[in-house]
Amino acid sequence: MSKRNHRATYARDKYSGGFNIRVEGPRADAFVGREVPVERKDGSEEMEKLTAIVWKGADNDGKPVALYRFEPKEREPIADVEF
Repeated sequence: MSKRNHRATYARDKYSGGFNIRVEGPRADAFVGREVPVERKDGSEEMEKLTAIVWKGADNDGKPVALYRFEPKEREPIADVEF
């Protein structure tokens, strides 16, 4: 597998709660409407569909970065737990 040019991770949404997806790389703002692999803290990946750009610019190191909203997925029902 070749090295990826972009990296996507989950990022906390400080304004409205929940999460956004942070993409960094040379064309960080070019993924609206696409499914991308998003890396979790434990190193596993989840495919998420990016729906809209919330913000784009440069991070502290000057690398291009974009924040996206993503399509929510249905959660698996939690089994009834006896109290």
